[in-house]
Amino acid sequence: MNNSSFDRIPWIFFDLDDTLWNFTENSEDSLHKLYGISPILRKLFPDFKEFIEIYHNNNSLMWDLYSQGKVTTSELKNERWRRTLATRQFEVLTAVCEELDRNYLEILAQGQAKIKGVEEMLSELVKNSLIAVLSNGFSTTQYKKLHYSGLEKYVTRTIVSEEIGINKPAKPIFEYAVSETGAQSPFLMVGDNLDSDILGAINAGWYAIWYNPLKKEFPYAPEFFRLNNLDPKLFLANVSSIEELKKAIKEFLIKNK
Repeated sequence: MNNSSFDRIPWIFFDLDDTLWNFTENSEDSLHKLYGISPILRKLFPDFKEFIEIYHNNNSLMWDLYSQGKVTTSELKNERWRRTLATRQFEVLTAVCEELDRNYLEILAQGQAKIKGVEEMLSELVKNSLIAVLSNGFSTTQYKKLHYSGLEKYVTRTIVSEEIGINKPAKPIFEYAVSETGAQSPFLMVGDNLDSDILGAINAGWYAIWYNPLKKEFPYAPEFFRLNNLDPKLFLANVSSIEELKKAIKEFLIKNK
């Protein structure tokens, strides 16, 4: 697919959490620190591992609902804590949930762990490309993550769902990203979430590379693409390492130069 878009510098759009920034590592570290300063958590959950498992289950559930547009930002933030504390028959006050969430996000935003090899990859890509972050998340937290991790120097534009009230995988957020950056086709999205990042991008007519370090099985047969009017050719690669990701991006750039 040769296109005059590459007469200009190409844009590459990345998800942030667990694609560039190591959310898994930073979150566990942040929850451990929060547990250490929170008497309520230590009293209700003498076993930290039990607490973190229950929290993760509730957090994942609320993020799924948030991505579907079924809950608001404030509902997500409060409900993940309310549900966690409620497992201990604790009378959960909104103020308690708000304080826990505020403290957690302040700690989390300062996490510096990055996906191994990402910084070297970005330092190469910015020589000939422009990098954008397209993320579902909370604006202040996402910008701080980029700052404290040192990744912001590689990123030309950051687009966060909370700022515009649209979450991936909704098509309008991808259209907004194009409008905001001035990027021209072909567009490329790189992310770890198969539904939000990959199918969302393909539905918007973008190419997509799935960063899949856990080596999950790709669940969608060709029939799925046909029934949902999706072009399977837009799904470029399923990669499990940064080295494989670098290769896939390079091939995309060469092919569309």
